[in-house]
Amino acid sequence: MQRRINEIEEEDEEGYGRTSLETVRESPFEGSSGTVSLSGEDNVYVGVGKGDSSMGALRWALDNLIPSSSTTLLFLIHVFPETHFIPYPLGRLAREQASQEQLDAFMSQEREKRRTLLNKFLQACSASKVKVETILVESDSVAKAIQDLTTILNIKKLVLGIDKSNARKAKSLKGNSVAEQIMRSSAAETCEVKVICQGKEIEIEKPATERSPSKPSIQLQPKKDQSSDSFAWFCLSKPKTIS
Repeated sequence: MQRRINEIEEEDEEGYGRTSLETVRESPFEGSSGTVSLSGEDNVYVGVGKGDSSMGALRWALDNLIPSSSTTLLFLIHVFPETHFIPYPLGRLAREQASQEQLDAFMSQEREKRRTLLNKFLQACSASKVKVETILVESDSVAKAIQDLTTILNIKKLVLGIDKSNARKAKSLKGNSVAEQIMRSSAAETCEVKVICQGKEIEIEKPATERSPSKPSIQLQPKKDQSSDSFAWFCLSKPKTIS
């Protein structure tokens, strides 16, 4: 069964122009807006999440990979977990057992959290006058989802943040952070991955082992063209499986 994921988009006022970033909303959506090229050679992709290292990675990318007056597009990649359970007064309730009302209420709360999280990254890009677009992926494995994206979109420039604690583990090859998993995957062989810790790029050793490419578990879904926006949103969904 195919699970759709939602698009976050800015809301127009009566269809005329864009309102402030605070009015970002999330609505059911399937596919990409089709307004820009997702796989341009000059595009820069930054993984963002709840950790402080995400903002550090974004600011480093803005300062070092996007020249002034550049037409380079910056994509924010945000991976959020699949919904298997919802909170319940007596514990947790399996998604399949929840009523539609319970599920809708929980999903609305989660969308609001994503809006709040992503607004700060959008505002940083807006302050730098950089055109930014966001890719949302629903997956329980952040590293695998980003690795799949590098293949699907032919990503050539990827920036990931890592905190100080994980950075120390990475240098000793004992850690398992998202940045480390990406650096030690096949994605690092075709994509220039920059790992940023506290505003500085760090080196993570790549193991000299042969890897067989994995089949992406997510895919882009086509959608009819729509008018170009300053802030566009793209979504990916899992392919259907046949039992």
